[in-house]
Amino acid sequence: MRAEEKKLGRVFHLEFDEGDDFFGEFERFVMEKNIRSASLIVFGALKESDIRTGFREVIGPSARRYFHDWRELIAVGNISWPEQPPAVRDDETWEEPRPYIHLHLALSGGPYQPGEVLVGHLSGGVVKGMFAEVHEFV
Repeated sequence: MRAEEKKLGRVFHLEFDEGDDFFGEFERFVMEKNIRSASLIVFGALKESDIRTGFREVIGPSARRYFHDWRELIAVGNISWPEQPPAVRDDETWEEPRPYIHLHLALSGGPYQPGEVLVGHLSGGVVKGMFAEVHEFV
């Protein structure tokens, strides 16, 4: 195990509007505030969602799932600025480091389906109603 001590910087509470492109708005905010490292808690609902349910290299294209109905979620994650895009970003290329918002989530099975919960990585989504807590490290 490795450990690194970090100090808490700014703390932000974000409230997304219905119809927002979740990652588009979040990345814009991260760049505007120059948040280089942070932990995240996200909760709410998406009208459309795109998740990865496993490692593409292991289970193939079926690892990606799209949903076009509203689903509740809770997610935890972090913000970093890698030199190159992570594998989950498919064939995307970057000219310079960019913010990467990495979220692991539990996603409901859909409207009126409380018995089903999916887990994975959030890859995209359109907001129905969403809040996020951002705890910056300095």
